[in-house]
Amino acid sequence: MELYTNNFRPLLNFFPKQVLASPHKESGYAERSSYHAITECRFIRYNSSERISIIAIDIDTHQDGGVWLDHGLPQPTWTVWTDRGVQLAWALNKPIYGTNKDGIKYAEDVQRKIAYALDADIDALGLIRIFRNPATNRSHITNSRVDLYNFDHLPKPPEHWGKKQERRVHKTLFGGNTTDTSDFGTMKEGDGRNNALFDRLRFWAYDEADAGTYEEFELAKRGFSLNQKFAEPMSYKEVDTIIASIDYFIENKYKKEGYMANTTHEQRKEFASKNGKKGGATTAKLRKAEARGRILATLNQFEMFEIKITVSAIAKKAKSDKGTVSTYLKELGYSNKGGSIGWKK
Repeated sequence: MELYTNNFRPLLNFFPKQVLASPHKESGYAERSSYHAITECRFIRYNSSERISIIAIDIDTHQDGGVWLDHGLPQPTWTVWTDRGVQLAWALNKPIYGTNKDGIKYAEDVQRKIAYALDADIDALGLIRIFRNPATNRSHITNSRVDLYNFDHLPKPPEHWGKKQERRVHKTLFGGNTTDTSDFGTMKEGDGRNNALFDRLRFWAYDEADAGTYEEFELAKRGFSLNQKFAEPMSYKEVDTIIASIDYFIENKYKKEGYMANTTHEQRKEFASKNGKKGGATTAKLRKAEARGRILATLNQFEMFEIKITVSAIAKKAKSDKGTVSTYLKELGYSNKGGSIGWKK
């Protein structure tokens, strides 16, 4: 993993000792030490439910890293350039702890005001979110700090603007529309996380099935990634049950009982072929890389939820050969400790 700064150590002061992070955007998120997360991962969660120390926004419409100057804002602690825009982050002089409800509300209001002023992505709102790691993405780092009152001069967004947060319109099975307005970043136990995750995943799966590109493993990666966006993530078993129920429906009902009416079989076959799902596009080398990707993502899921790692369990979940799993685990530095311990580094 390439480091874009030789002086990354000051960044350690802005993150908790353990931070959720991944080398990839959609999969493999696990708790890592802040040192390893900052030096080895491209995506990390900036805050936790216990401590808010960074206010960040995502602008996906332009790459003007100096847009904050036009609104009299303090200089960002770091600016990260993405494929479509920039992510700006301000580290606070004093962190806000989860027990300080008024302080959390103040920080949420400040983030909304910044996002409104700079025309940032509404769907990226939320204090506990995954953003790009400034050390391993193209960035400008100042290590400056701010106070929340430095943003008090910004206008309050109109009420209707905030209601667009996390809004998605999808086709239903019967041609109608449904709107998902769940704000994952604020949802905890008792807030309907199961239904929110189920709806978000199933509509994605319908679209993929219609296009002929649905894969159960991609559904699983997306499910576990989305689960980590909740203020309080669900257990492994809960997420796995939701994924299994959607996959069963797609494979045994959706594909076989006439729900896929938007495209013809020939269209889906052509679409899949173009994406390397059919024909000779999948070489042995690519198949090996895909298998290892599934194994690694499954391994990270098991470690994230502290599930015993065994070759058979990883092979079953990753839909891979036991020999392939065993070989790859050894290459990653794991060995079989036996008994109730399983495979460990």
